[in-house]
Amino acid sequence: MRLRDILEWLSTKIDCPQYYQNKDGGAERSITIYNSRRSPMARIALGGLDNTSYTTTPITLLVKWGNSNSPAEEKAKEVFNVFYGQKATIAGKRVIMFEMITTVPISVGTDDNGNFEYVIEINILHER
Repeated sequence: MRLRDILEWLSTKIDCPQYYQNKDGGAERSITIYNSRRSPMARIALGGLDNTSYTTTPITLLVKWGNSNSPAEEKAKEVFNVFYGQKATIAGKRVIMFEMITTVPISVGTDDNGNFEYVIEINILHER
């Protein structure tokens, strides 16, 4: 599962004027997806890769939503809820679980233009 696949799926769930991949494009209201640094250890089933039915794609989402904190926090929570406890199929792969790393989106302050930003970290466990 690629970041682009996840971003395309997310764009069908959340209304957002601008989506980015691996780079913040500077828009006042946007969602950016990155590979997460909180990647779990790779697991291979006993018997090797042929017997391994799932893998994990760790992601970090940056939700930037204007220069007022309340709307930014609400949008971040909306994005969080698209994943939290939900089921999905992304790029033809069944998602087993969206493992939320934190219980809420985490505020990381504002960017250089005063736009509020929130981070959501998720491990996506899915079919190989």
